[in-house]
Amino acid sequence: MFTYIHQSSAKLIIFLIYLGFLTACNASTAKHLQDYKQAKIILPSGEEVKVYIAETMRQQRKGLSGIRPEDFSKKEGMLFPEKQMFVRQFWMPETYFDLDLIFMNADYYVLEIHRGLKHYPHKPDRGKTPFSKKVFSQHVLELRADSPLAKKIKPGMVLRIKSN
Repeated sequence: MFTYIHQSSAKLIIFLIYLGFLTACNASTAKHLQDYKQAKIILPSGEEVKVYIAETMRQQRKGLSGIRPEDFSKKEGMLFPEKQMFVRQFWMPETYFDLDLIFMNADYYVLEIHRGLKHYPHKPDRGKTPFSKKVFSQHVLELRADSPLAKKIKPGMVLRIKSN
């Protein structure tokens, strides 16, 4: 009897530790996104995408790295704004879902889209980590590739941004 209780208690303790670890990981992920300003990108149809704005160099380097699909909805995105146009290219280390990258000019006119950039859940490796195409643009919006809103965005559209 004592052995059974002891084994059950050990299993319960291990489960609780595991549950605490998962909660801490999710809290860390949520904390990562809480550091970003938020806004909304509005499609011509009026549909809205909640965006996290990667303003600083540190935020832009981190981007969506480490974010799990269950922590990032299909109606969310990350905006990488810049002050001027230049050749932009993104790579996807430590990502857990494929992305659509929407390249825009200063007026949020969609210049080009890179659809279905493959995720890469490992540390950066120049030989293996997927890179986006290079596009002369100012702003870049990343959306989950499986987002129905991402599929509605086409080159030539003008998106609007609305601060929260």
